[in-house]
Amino acid sequence: MNPNNRQMLFMLASAAAVVCVIVAVVYFVGGSPLGHHVKHALLFFGLAVIAALFAAVNRPVGTRV
Repeated sequence: MNPNNRQMLFMLASAAAVVCVIVAVVYFVGGSPLGHHVKHALLFFGLAVIAALFAAVNRPVGTRV
């Protein structure tokens, strides 16, 4: 894979993970007693974990975590 493509995938996945964590926190803080927003918060947190794993796999060659 082209190193420029890997860097772009890494940056997009990292940004998606950060956005999903922010949305999860907003949903969790504004939760309702019915639990509807808590479920969405857990969903977005799970998506953030998946995006972070995708970013870790596609980090540019030669970089360290």
